[in-house]
Amino acid sequence: MLRRAVGAGMDFLTGTYDDRLVAASLVIAIVASYTALDMIGRIRSTHGVQRYGWLAAGAIAMGSGIWSMHFIGMLAFELPIDIGFRADMTALSWLLSVMGSLVALALLPRQHLTLARLLGGSLSLAGAIVTMHYLGMSAMHITPAIVYDRVWVAVSIAIVLSACAWALRIGFALPTSGGLSEFGRKSAGALLLGIGIVGMHYTGMQAADFPASSTSAAASELDWRWLALLICNTSLLLLATMLVAIALDRRMENRTAQLVQSLQMANVQLHHANRHDPLTNLGNRQLLRERLEQAIKSAHTDRQRVALLHIGLDRFKLVNDSLGHDAGDTLLTRLAHAMSQSAPPSDTVARVGGDEFLILMTGDVGSRTLHRTCERLLALIREIDYGQTRLSGSIGVARYPIDAYDASGLLTASNMAMYSAKRAGRDQYAFFTSELAQRVERDVTIQNELSEAIDCGQILPYYQPKYDVRTRRLVGAEALARWQHPTEGFVPPDRFIAIAERSRQISDLQNCMLRAICSDMHDWRSKGLQVPPIAFNLSASCLRDPGLPDFITSILSEFGLSARDLICEITETAAVPEIEQALDTLDTLRNLGIRISIDDFGTGLSSMSYLRDLPIDQLKIDRAFVARLGQNVDHGNAIVRSIIDLAHSLKLDVVAEGVELESQLSTLAELNCDEVQGYLFSPAVEADAFAAGLNQTSQIRPRSIH
Repeated sequence: MLRRAVGAGMDFLTGTYDDRLVAASLVIAIVASYTALDMIGRIRSTHGVQRYGWLAAGAIAMGSGIWSMHFIGMLAFELPIDIGFRADMTALSWLLSVMGSLVALALLPRQHLTLARLLGGSLSLAGAIVTMHYLGMSAMHITPAIVYDRVWVAVSIAIVLSACAWALRIGFALPTSGGLSEFGRKSAGALLLGIGIVGMHYTGMQAADFPASSTSAAASELDWRWLALLICNTSLLLLATMLVAIALDRRMENRTAQLVQSLQMANVQLHHANRHDPLTNLGNRQLLRERLEQAIKSAHTDRQRVALLHIGLDRFKLVNDSLGHDAGDTLLTRLAHAMSQSAPPSDTVARVGGDEFLILMTGDVGSRTLHRTCERLLALIREIDYGQTRLSGSIGVARYPIDAYDASGLLTASNMAMYSAKRAGRDQYAFFTSELAQRVERDVTIQNELSEAIDCGQILPYYQPKYDVRTRRLVGAEALARWQHPTEGFVPPDRFIAIAERSRQISDLQNCMLRAICSDMHDWRSKGLQVPPIAFNLSASCLRDPGLPDFITSILSEFGLSARDLICEITETAAVPEIEQALDTLDTLRNLGIRISIDDFGTGLSSMSYLRDLPIDQLKIDRAFVARLGQNVDHGNAIVRSIIDLAHSLKLDVVAEGVELESQLSTLAELNCDEVQGYLFSPAVEADAFAAGLNQTSQIRPRSIH
């Protein structure tokens, strides 16, 4: 079909379009544009090699899409002549399209899109599209040459330049723009850019006139049918690959974002767990210390005071042992809730140990306030109950800057004060004092010297005789530890025994004592003396040692003694808390032939309930009950009588300790007590003095007590 150009006097060929290929070109242009715009966000959010990789991928996707759209649009255009394309010019047009896209995408900054950069990117991309288009047209190698209408050419350039500017602006704004969703914004930008590219192409085709005598010199190089198949397949494969890559990358980003969010939540939870007690959800020692350091810093600046209260529950282990750890946890939780509810918002309540709490007080921490607070806390602790079980506590108070100048010092001072309150009788509070610090310092000195004292034989057994109540004859003795310090002189047992317990030196001390006792008994017997059974004391920690029976057996064997030569004394307060382990150890000792005695009977919390379970042979009535004999006949005597009757009903011997008066001895005889010991007869004496009293067959007269 021919047409005549107006005013030119020339005939030109009239072409037609395949609507399906036109639609395909539009789809490819839009998909390529969407892919490129998606790449923009990735280019802006990445760094280094990854950024360059996405930049190259975006340029290839966009450039190839534009190139593919052009040639599919060319293939949609049908002329009444055979058409082909030069391979070199076709490849060059692709390269220019990709390079132009690369420059445009590279010009997009990460933070700000200036007018100059927008104009530069738009010109670069539009120039590449226009150059690619007309270079692709020249690849047809039409003779005579194609005639172009300059007005339409200008229109095509204007269309693509405007579309590129708007599309790049939208692409840059994608990460931060409001209104539409991210997909909606990308789709709008892709649609605009795709229409612009297609509009430029078909406007450019409108500008082209083909002379009637036109022939394609390249008809024999790249047949348009094969080129169509190659371009379509290549374009679809490339775009599909890019979209799959984008989808996978987005999926990876989503998973990464989820992992980052999970990690952040885990970090928050870990931060909370590192600073809070899991049982009570109160702050722990770390959180308390951080807030204490900050409070001291603020108090130093503002010339204020800070108070630290150290709360320790009294004999809480008995609760766990008798009622179970679940009941103990319930009590701790209730107490923690009560203390946190009653504390002012400015205070910090923390749990720093199994049965220990700390309260950091700021603001008004005057003496009157601290006294009221301690009394309120003690009353609050007493109100916490579980059936018949009630709690009590001991509180130590330390103040900044009166008692210490830093967090460590304040923690130490409050702890000292708390243990001072416990030693004073429990269920009370104590303030830190310099005298307390001096005592602690002395305790530390004793602790440090105790090991040397054990190794050097400074701690020796002293023996307090035990006598039959009816015959008043010697029937045994109790070995008591005595420390003769080389410079300090006599150190009372109540000073170093408790320290040995706390410092875990008690096992070494008791092993040393047992060896010394057995050595003395061996020496006495080698001299022909009649040696009665000797009782020695076992601590609670020894009951937890499964090797104790074997150790005692080895010592007895070493000195040629029998099991009947020893009596193991354990305090009721030691046996009851360790009841499960105590039963195993005591059963083994008793099966060996060693008799077991319960010392200080009546001072524990569950005396009667455990008597039938413990494998014991003897009860020792605590001196507190003996001291009241004769003072209140109806009350004091009744208690001792009940203990003696109970013991005898269980076929146990009864020993009364702390007998100092003849009236007490007489009363004990009336109540059918079996044995006695105390200052009425003799204090604890060294080995030689005790040996001198052995083999006496006559009755022992009580000492005169003045």
